[in-house]
Amino acid sequence: MKRITLKLKKSNKLIKIFVATLLVSSGMITSCNSDDVGDNLYTFTDKMMGDYLNSDTTLSEFSKIVDTTKVNGLLNSYGIYTCFAPTNQALREFYKLKGKKSINDFSIDSLKKIAYNHIINGVIYNYASFNTTSSADMTLSLSSTTMSDRHLTVKFIGVDAFVNDSSKILQKDIIVHNGIIHSVNKIIDPSNFGISLIIKQDSTFSIFYEALEKTGLSEKLNKIKDDNYVISASYKQQLEDAVTGNVASTRVAPTTRKYGYTVLMESNTTMRANGIRDFATLKEYAARIYNQTYKEDADISDVTNPKNSLNRFIAYHLINKQIDYNHFIDAYNTAHQIPTKNMFEYIEPMCANTLIEIKKDRQLPLKFLINYTSEDGKYIEIIKSNKFAINGVYHEINGMLVFSNAVKDELSSKRLRFDFASLFPELTTNGMRGHVLNIDDGPLYRFALPPGYIENLRCNNDQTVIGYSVPNAKLLNYQGDEFFVKASNGTLYDFDVITLPVPEGTYEVRFGYQGTNGRGVCQFYIDGIPCGVPVNLNKVGTDVAVGYATPGSDNADPYGYENDKMMRNRGYMKGPASFKAINQGWYPASNARYHFGNLRKILGTYNFPTADKHTISVKGLADGQFQIDFIEFVPTSAIEFEDVD
Repeated sequence: MKRITLKLKKSNKLIKIFVATLLVSSGMITSCNSDDVGDNLYTFTDKMMGDYLNSDTTLSEFSKIVDTTKVNGLLNSYGIYTCFAPTNQALREFYKLKGKKSINDFSIDSLKKIAYNHIINGVIYNYASFNTTSSADMTLSLSSTTMSDRHLTVKFIGVDAFVNDSSKILQKDIIVHNGIIHSVNKIIDPSNFGISLIIKQDSTFSIFYEALEKTGLSEKLNKIKDDNYVISASYKQQLEDAVTGNVASTRVAPTTRKYGYTVLMESNTTMRANGIRDFATLKEYAARIYNQTYKEDADISDVTNPKNSLNRFIAYHLINKQIDYNHFIDAYNTAHQIPTKNMFEYIEPMCANTLIEIKKDRQLPLKFLINYTSEDGKYIEIIKSNKFAINGVYHEINGMLVFSNAVKDELSSKRLRFDFASLFPELTTNGMRGHVLNIDDGPLYRFALPPGYIENLRCNNDQTVIGYSVPNAKLLNYQGDEFFVKASNGTLYDFDVITLPVPEGTYEVRFGYQGTNGRGVCQFYIDGIPCGVPVNLNKVGTDVAVGYATPGSDNADPYGYENDKMMRNRGYMKGPASFKAINQGWYPASNARYHFGNLRKILGTYNFPTADKHTISVKGLADGQFQIDFIEFVPTSAIEFEDVD
């Protein structure tokens, strides 16, 4: 093991904590194959990042770039940064590739882009954090993007780590006063191509791509950014002020509105293993599946028709939000979740009125299951992950992903619990959902969203403002996060939510929330029909109208099941037993079922004759803040057998 050099200012608390963590974490010392990375294990210095780059003769070209573009001033300021610094040789090879001789041949904007592609602002990624994937074929996507707003990935090949597939980390964990540096042997130059073109260039998926193009669905994957979304500094401040609550919070209104896509694909090899040799045999395969699921559309031969079997097959693989591997479900598996309880996430693909189910099976902790069917135990897995384009990402799967009758039957026979944030693709694509960097005891971290930002949440007046709180240790919520809605200037909130598609059937519909003072009174509607009488969201479980009793508080009802029945008769249910508050200062309970403030309100029983999305409308009737955690659709046939989780 090589020498560790310590040059640390005693006053730098951040770096002192990080160094302590680095030294005591056996994973950081032993799992990194450190003898194979550079000449030094770790370097600690009291220099600012910009000053260090200037002093390291192997990084002098990159130092010139950050100095020329004035980025050096940022890197010499307080804050925290992760920098993947290309060596002089890496930059000279890049100049030659571009037909240039030096940085003098590039525009300032081009140089700034080069600098920004290599720097992440606001977070430290040490080398050990890269080696967290469970398979040699899996690629880790860093949760925070670069200053150019691009995703970086890290993959291990043998003992070596590569950023974005080709930039090998030469020297790791150079700890500076305001962050960390890793030197790399090749410039990081993310592709500016859209997701369709990136797939086209990968011959591994040529059969899938031919079908993607011939169905016309490739044209649905072209958007990059909403250029009409412009937010002034004054309006941004107005939004952030509007979601101020009675607890400390950091409030951020988004400055951009990006579009993103995710594509799940079978390789040519997987296709051939299922009897698919080319476009023609893929059409035949799709017809065998989808003409059974949708018998009424079996005669539609035009592959560009959304009801055609091949069109449905391809569309079921396409998702209109950017989901890296971690954000299918693992990013939501915070310490709020009871670790013995299975988790489920539901995703809407572009195949109309269908769902993809993601299951986190606690018996298989290192992976997640796509469309698990209990009858035969079959499921799909991602086997190669995180291939990014400028507007999306694709993943390779190990089996044929279809919305078959078996998948349809599985979904229509169980409770569907939708985390409220899962309804809105914009939150995932724009880096809000799964933003878990502050699961701590500090202020709540809230996004302030203007009317119109979320397509599936329509505000019916300009004074309604949506707040989204990312997971925090103090919150008692499913997946740790929550939504709240407020109205300003003395008005009342009024909004409509479009749900994910629900299979046909008869369902009990519920919403989960935290009852507390200041919530107000509202009226719910489903598909325009009032859901009984107005709901007083200020009521907590101990209110006589709700009738909550803590399980075990009555010796005659040790598990609380009789109390459950009484609450149901009043239109309420206890919270699920599958999550808790991490810090229980606000909500002291082993799980949500054991806290009187966490409730589910039964909105009613509804017959849905066809698979479809539904509109839940909420109108404020008295001043207050509306809060919601999740929505449940439960087949009436499953209620008798439903667990308390």
